[in-house]
Amino acid sequence: MNLGRAIIHGLVLALITIGAVTVGFAVYNAVGLREQIAVQVLAAGIVCVGAFALWGYVAHRFTGGKLSIANMKELGVAYAAAFIWLPIVFVPLHYTTQGYLTSFANILSTWMFQLPFNLLALMVANGRLLSDDNGN
Repeated sequence: MNLGRAIIHGLVLALITIGAVTVGFAVYNAVGLREQIAVQVLAAGIVCVGAFALWGYVAHRFTGGKLSIANMKELGVAYAAAFIWLPIVFVPLHYTTQGYLTSFANILSTWMFQLPFNLLALMVANGRLLSDDNGN
């Protein structure tokens, strides 16, 4: 297992999650519906899975597979690392852009988003949903 590779994927996934939630909020504002959570989560989920799938493809192609997640242990470490990276990146980013520290509720809400969508993003990007060999 390559711990560094998994941690890098976790960082990228956390960054993509932050960007996806931001895009989801922009879509909610553009659409103008009252149901913020439904619109924002759907849009952010699509962006998160799609962007990470693109990252997985690009990382695989440009590194000759050296940056691809090799097995389920690395996938699990990347998944967990994304949860750790999120507040490390988001809190200073929020402070820099908004001028105040974010609430724990914002971090918790994003973690709740990460639970299903980051797992789906990792599985799609690494072909785990389409592969017969899921035991690695």
